[in-house]
Amino acid sequence: MTRPSRRKLPADTISLTTYAQLSLYLRKFAEGHFGLLLLLGRPGTGKTYQTKQALAKMAGLVNGSAHDSLQEHVLYVEGHVQPFGLYQKLWQFQNKTVVLDDLDRLYADPNCVRMLKPLCSSQRDKTISWITHMTRAGTDIPDRFTTSSNVALIANEWRTLNANVRALEDRAIILHFDPSNEEVHRQVGEWFNDADVYSFIAGWLGHAPAISMRHYDKGRRLREAGFPDWRQSLLQMMLPDQRLSMLACFQWDAAGVSEGDRVAQFCTKTGCSRPTYFRLKRLLPPGAVAGSF
Repeated sequence: MTRPSRRKLPADTISLTTYAQLSLYLRKFAEGHFGLLLLLGRPGTGKTYQTKQALAKMAGLVNGSAHDSLQEHVLYVEGHVQPFGLYQKLWQFQNKTVVLDDLDRLYADPNCVRMLKPLCSSQRDKTISWITHMTRAGTDIPDRFTTSSNVALIANEWRTLNANVRALEDRAIILHFDPSNEEVHRQVGEWFNDADVYSFIAGWLGHAPAISMRHYDKGRRLREAGFPDWRQSLLQMMLPDQRLSMLACFQWDAAGVSEGDRVAQFCTKTGCSRPTYFRLKRLLPPGAVAGSF
């Protein structure tokens, strides 16, 4: 299966394909070796979890899993934040590690980008400022301060919108994490405890363009909720070719149905021909035939 097309990445991007590689870079960031790290990669590969785990271990939290306690040691911002709210947080976590996750929305705000530029400076001590009535209204928040925070930016994709964003590229160690389906599956196997869902997805790794860790969780929830067609539902999420997922569904609904009836149903619902049915059927994983599920 061909990997999905990707937007153009910065020229000096480091490509990572395994969780061991990603873990090493994140550990070095947590140790303070990188002043600015930019982590890119498709959703559903565990970028957030791996980053929190590395930071939690560095903070001495048990097994690197106490992510709630991590907020005492690291400014970890997920999702949308208002520019002044970000400024306040940066002041509160002065000189501590800063992680801005889900940057796709954050860097689209010009005020946030202008703040990110000095924050992500290559100098150790950076001066951040916010000179408005909100910092001159008798509050204890200064209109400027200096911080030595090291910064990680996490995004699903990167768009060079303007010169300010390009400046961030020039200063960062840029990682693009693009694990294979097999690598994601292996990693999920270290913690996922639903053997039925896990083995089912294993049979379709070669057909889905990009397996997500969320597929495993959704499949488990559907199965535990008692849906007899959880496999069909999961395939519809995983496969871009809905003809293939529909054909597989016909195989599972095979009790008392002849092959001719399955072909007729497929042609009626998809508008495809009989030869297309048999061509797609040859693509099914071993065992995904009538009556085998």
